[in-house]
Amino acid sequence: MPPRRERKTWTLPSAPGPSLRQRVEQKEREAGLRCCDPSCGIGPSDEDPVPEMLAASIKQVSIHSRSNPGEGAVCTHRFHPACLVSAERVAGWGGEDKAEPHVEVSCPVCRDVGCVTRGEWEEGVSAL
Repeated sequence: MPPRRERKTWTLPSAPGPSLRQRVEQKEREAGLRCCDPSCGIGPSDEDPVPEMLAASIKQVSIHSRSNPGEGAVCTHRFHPACLVSAERVAGWGGEDKAEPHVEVSCPVCRDVGCVTRGEWEEGVSAL
């Protein structure tokens, strides 16, 4: 009787790559239609055969460092002002103190803390 072969342990095969949805969302990000917010409400949806994008809705802002507001981003993520305001309100952050020229925020993706200008914040508030 031949000796028994040792059984190999089963492992999950490697993924074939990004899904179709991930590829489409990446292309929309590259075109400036979708921001980095996982729940971006401004970008095109599956129900829109031909999305109508206004120039104001395409604008995206970066989160700047608190030490040098307006200069250099704390991370590479960019957001529509309305998406950033919505995400910050859900996370419990907000721009209640209207006397301050900058609003302290946290990146919804990587949680780096920084700030945006009061004008960018108010633009997002009015777009909601």
